[in-house]
Order: sequence, then C-alpha cells, then structure tokens
Amino acid sequence: MASTTKIANMYNDLTWEEIWGDHIHQGFYDLNTTTKPDRKTAQFRLIEEALRFGNVSEDSVKKPKSIVDVGCGIGGPAIYLAKKYGAKCIGIDISPYNVQRGTEISNAQGLGDKVTFQVGDALQLPFHDGQFDLVWSTECGIHLPDKTKFVSELVRIASPGATIILTDPCHRDLANEESLNPDEEEFFLKSKPVLPEWVSCAQYVNMFKSHSLKDIKSVDWSEHVAPFWEESIWETMNGEADLVEYIEGQRKGIVRYSVITGQKPE
Repeated sequence: MASTTKIANMYNDLTWEEIWGDHIHQGFYDLNTTTKPDRKTAQFRLIEEALRFGNVSEDSVKKPKSIVDVGCGIGGPAIYLAKKYGAKCIGIDISPYNVQRGTEISNAQGLGDKVTFQVGDALQLPFHDGQFDLVWSTECGIHLPDKTKFVSELVRIASPGATIILTDPCHRDLANEESLNPDEEEFFLKSKPVLPEWVSCAQYVNMFKSHSLKDIKSVDWSEHVAPFWEESIWETMNGEADLVEYIEGQRKGIVRYSVITGQKPE
C-alpha cells in the first residue's frame, strides 16, 4: 500500500506550482485545430469539457450550490468551479502544503467565504452523507490503493440527484484478455510507490454501476491530453522518475486518460 505521507510529500514542493500553476492537472486540446492554446487555457478547457460531458446545468435553479473537489491540489479547480456557479466549494487534499497554499490563493481572491480547504483522506472523507450536489475529482484516484472504496466515498457524500465527475489516468481496457501483458504489468509495478493500483475505465464504470448511479457515461480523452506533455513541462521536473515513466506510458498507449460521470438517484 502506498504511503499517504509519501504522496503528500510528493506535492509539498513549490516546483509544482511554478511549473503547473494553480491547476495541477492536465489540459484538453481540440484535435480539429492547428492553433494550440497555452497550458492554462487547456487546463480550463478540460474542466469545461468534463462539466459539459457530465451535463452539469448552468440554469440558475438547477446549477450546483455545494461542491466538493476531492484531491484538490492547491485549489485551482475548486476556485474555478465556485466562481463559475456562484457556489460554495470545499477542497480536500492529503497534503497540508496544498491545503495551506489553496487557502492563501482563495483568500487573496476574496473567496475565503466561498472556497475553503482542509486536509483529509479521499478514502475516509470527513463529510456527512449526501452533503454535495456536485462531486468533482481530477487525477486523484490514481494515487489511491483502493479504487472501490474511493468511488464508494464519492457516492456517499453526493446528495440525491447530484452529479459525480471523475477524471483519472487508467490502464487500457482489456478486450478478450484476462490481464495485461507481462511488459505492461512490469510498467505498472514500477509506478507503485505513488501510483499504487491501476484500473481500467471499464472497471471504474462497473464501480459506478454497483451503486446504481444513473446516466453513467465514460470517454477516453488520451489524444486530447497528449499535447500537454509535448511541452517542456516534464523536463523541468528535475527528472522526476515517476512522472517520466508515466509520460512514457501515455506515449505507448498503456496509460489512458478517462472521464467517468454518473448521477446519484433522487
């Protein structure tokens, strides 16, 4: 099992913010245009595309009023969502540094009453059942050793009718195979210290189905996020071995970028 301390320490580093900005997640690129946006714009686009895919309403009555960002990093998406919907948003992260920095950024923007952050474990979320009407998690599950428990917690804190949106790197779906091939298995074994358990998008979908969620959908955005890594971003991470391995996995098609959404029954 991966050490939560190791994962927290991985992000207790200003380098992440210096390179990634306040959105520590990948970006979405339109494949039908030759004009390539900057990374920040692509990161905003990923959020917007995921919200659109999840059919999150912008209607003044139906739009979410209480949002949680599970694995919030230093708060970029939580702040973005709170501003977009005029909602209250809580970000939760295993890293005390991320929580402190997110709080500083939120307060600097005058959003301290709207966006708050706290330290917590995604496998034991410190929230009441049915507390949020949008449950958001971007690239958090990849660090967790028990994806089934993770999804169960996301569903537990979702209110009746709430939308759950999960984006996460996954291993490729299996066709008629019983398992990945030996070379692929070896790749994922190397990543275990901070990426402890890999699952496929299909497995995530089955977890959503096990909770009888409605309107379950999934999509593979691997090609849309690939341009994010074509920049020098990974070279500036001081040769971070886990990240370099991850990027190689994407390039080889072993790692896929998946989005899974569903709605909790009323």
